[in-house]
Amino acid sequence: MLIWLAALIALLATIVAGFAVGLVILLRRQLVALRQDYQRQATSVMALQGAMKALSEGVATHGQAQASVQRALERLHDQHSELRAREGDSGAYEQAILLIQQGLGREEVRRRCGLTSTELDLLFSLHGSGNAGGSGFAGRS
Repeated sequence: MLIWLAALIALLATIVAGFAVGLVILLRRQLVALRQDYQRQATSVMALQGAMKALSEGVATHGQAQASVQRALERLHDQHSELRAREGDSGAYEQAILLIQQGLGREEVRRRCGLTSTELDLLFSLHGSGNAGGSGFAGRS
C-alpha cells in the first residue's frame, strides 16, 4: 500500500510538473507577445513624436509666414494711404460729386467711389441738393 501511495504521489507530482511546464511555456509565449507589442508601441510613439515635431515646426513656420504677410499688408495699406493723400483722390471725389448731383444715394456713392462716411458727409453737404441721399450727419457709421 505504501508503494501505491508513493506511486500516486509520484503521479500527482508528474501531473503538477506537467501543468507547471505547460504554464511556463504559456507564460513565455505571452512574454514574447508582450515584448513584440512593446516594440510596436515604442515605434509608434517615436513616429508620433516625429510627427508632432514636424507639426510644431510647420506651425512655427506658418506663424512666421503669416506675420510676414501681415507686415506686407500693413506696408501696402500705408503706401495706399500715402498715395491717396498725395493724389487727394480727386478722381473719386469728382466721380462722387457727379453721382451726388445726379441724385444717387449715399450707399451707392460709397459703393462706387470707396469713400469714407466723413468724406461722404462733406461731399453731400457741399454738393447735395437738400436732403437727397440722406446728407444729415446723425446716425452714420
